[in-house]
Amino acid sequence: MTTTSISKSLLTSVLSVYFVLTVLVTGVQVVGEYYDTQDLLVEELRNQQATFSNSLGRSLWEYNYPQIDAIAQGLISIPAISGVVIRDDTGAVLANLGRTGPLSILPQEPMESYTLAEREGLFGYFSTLVFEFSGNSTQVGDVTLFSTRDIAIDRIKVTLYFIFGSALVKSTFLILLFSLAFNRMLNRPMLDLTNQIRQFRLEDLPRSKIHLKNQRNREFTMIEQAYNQLLDNLADYQADLTRTQQQFEQVNRQLDDQNAILEQEVARKTSSLSGVLVDLERRKSELEARQEKLEREIRQRQEIERDLRETNTRLQNSLSALERAQTQLIESEKMASLGGLVAGITHDVNTPIGVSITAATFIRDRINQLQQSLKDKNLTQAQLAAFLEESDEGLTLLENNLTRASDLIGSFKQVAVDQTSEAVREINLKKYLQDVIQALQPHFKNSKHAIQLDIDSAITIRCPAGAIAQIFTNLIQNSLIHGFENQSRGEIIIQARRDGDKLHFDYSDNGKGLTQEQLEKIFDPFFTTRRQQGGTGLGTHIVRNLVTQTLNGVIHADAAPGKGLKYTFEMPMQFIDSTK
Repeated sequence: MTTTSISKSLLTSVLSVYFVLTVLVTGVQVVGEYYDTQDLLVEELRNQQATFSNSLGRSLWEYNYPQIDAIAQGLISIPAISGVVIRDDTGAVLANLGRTGPLSILPQEPMESYTLAEREGLFGYFSTLVFEFSGNSTQVGDVTLFSTRDIAIDRIKVTLYFIFGSALVKSTFLILLFSLAFNRMLNRPMLDLTNQIRQFRLEDLPRSKIHLKNQRNREFTMIEQAYNQLLDNLADYQADLTRTQQQFEQVNRQLDDQNAILEQEVARKTSSLSGVLVDLERRKSELEARQEKLEREIRQRQEIERDLRETNTRLQNSLSALERAQTQLIESEKMASLGGLVAGITHDVNTPIGVSITAATFIRDRINQLQQSLKDKNLTQAQLAAFLEESDEGLTLLENNLTRASDLIGSFKQVAVDQTSEAVREINLKKYLQDVIQALQPHFKNSKHAIQLDIDSAITIRCPAGAIAQIFTNLIQNSLIHGFENQSRGEIIIQARRDGDKLHFDYSDNGKGLTQEQLEKIFDPFFTTRRQQGGTGLGTHIVRNLVTQTLNGVIHADAAPGKGLKYTFEMPMQFIDSTK
């Protein structure tokens, strides 16, 4: 029967478990790296589509097929893109370059955009193409960008080398560490114990005792004590035998009785030794059962760990979907705010334009009457003078109303363009906020609410003007809708001052205010005090994102019931010296 050392068997078992865990962990890391890289490639496809969507949409609108081919060639030349499919609004394929999947996987009904799951080594991003003309959006086609598994693997090749190299180094180090530990803690003490036991001499029991050096393991100490105790027992037996022999010499008559006693004593010792062997066998069985139970627990923990990883992956995917939905809701809220401005400014512009049309019609009628009098040769000086006087009044009225309409449209146009753009430009802060307030005038022109600006007219800054416009549009609308609810006369005060290289704002209203519980949630997404009246709860959340992320600033709110609401925020700003 082939025997194996305890240290070798134990080392093989431990390392086998470690190697299995290492292979599993390394596999999970490799799979995770691959899917992370695949997500990055999809995001890159989405960014490329966003870059070319405007020019490609215009080319489809103008039926500029050479330009469409050029754009497709440009896209296919990008390393992350393996294939491009461009279709018009009828579903006809205008360009199909590179490695692409079957057209049957593309949607037949109009859709916004979505990510194509991996299929036969291909994955991609589908998006519709929209062309905006005269304020109207028209779907002119769609584009699908494909990438491949080979591209993803090529990107993580260095990472894979690092993962496998790290696993190999750790495994080698662990083998050496375990080998040294087993050699020091098991092999050496066992060899020392074996050598001392081989030096056993029945005639010299005291020198036959074992003495293990520097031994801290309880098991070896127990063996040492048990072995030495056995030798002590043997010594006692030898002493008893010597005394018995002396008694035998002295009392020959009691020989038979002493022999019987001795046989009984040997039988008792033999029975005790058999009991010890049985007990050792029972303990061995218990140890094997415990080892088997431990192996089952290790397998169960491995299965639980794998389930936890899968659950974590699903939770991360759900979180990403929620973040994308939140971003879409925020963009929708911005466009809804801009839609409200359009509805209000349209009504205000219609009034001066209607007056201008009436004045122009009146002048046209007077010109026709003058022409008829001139044709009939009965034109008098009084008619001509009256015509000139009425024409002057009509033209004055026409000019004033067209100027008013032009001012309204100009203010709204710049504010609307800024709110839909992240362009950085130079603005005069006070004049720009006056334009924003003028664009919001339709929302409170029929009320007694008032807005005061306390801003130095010399402050000129270079910044993303759209962020400034969106911040104050949301704050003013919140005051008008929430703060001044059931309040006939409200007042808003906007103050701004320069503090070194930072711009400091104080925005306050005298509305109904907020409770402490509401104030703590004021910047949370989807928190609103008018949920039943259609409030979305994204206004102040957008304000905080614009101040902290777009403008790299900080914002703080303070309020109390019946004492209004105050916002204090500041951000680093590039000031323009107006004296230059």
